[in-house]
Amino acid sequence: MAEKNALILAPGVVFNEARHEYHLRGKQLSGVTGIIGKRLGTKFPEEFVGEARGEGLHVHKAVEDWIDARGRTCNSMHPGVMWITGTLIDKCTQIPKFMHSEVLVSDLTQYASAVDIIAEYDGKILDLFDMKRSFKRTPVTWQLSIYKYFIETFTPYRVDKLWCAAFRDKEYYPIFPKDACEIEELLYGKKDEK
Repeated sequence: MAEKNALILAPGVVFNEARHEYHLRGKQLSGVTGIIGKRLGTKFPEEFVGEARGEGLHVHKAVEDWIDARGRTCNSMHPGVMWITGTLIDKCTQIPKFMHSEVLVSDLTQYASAVDIIAEYDGKILDLFDMKRSFKRTPVTWQLSIYKYFIETFTPYRVDKLWCAAFRDKEYYPIFPKDACEIEELLYGKKDEK
């Protein structure tokens, strides 16, 4: 496991975990899942209700702690946590220089979110991983595509691979990103024809 190093992709953006709000210089930013849900006509992520919410929060926190400990300890016996911590490095493009969890991304004007896991390589190249209980391609594709767009538009980093780590399915699903114009239309509306 690579050593820990802070990765700042959304300078100035802060996340209030208790209220699940993102802020930049006193202005509240919208999370991306709300606009994805609106686009799909569903509440997203729909899996995080009741018992599923508790399980999802546990897995996210345990994997974050594992990354923070640089892979030396895992404080959870949950099968999903054990599966992710045992297989994550194998899905990376190469041995990562650094591993990061819950990294904020933003357009620094309207939207922000947090990437569950990022593998960082030399040359400012990143792989992005989103953890889900089970796989639903359309919402995850939008979510990871937006993260990729924010990173490649507003930072010097480039994204190589996108993955959904579905811990109930015990499967990594490759995600093929949407075009930047589709992301811009979703986030900011259609540009006026001239």
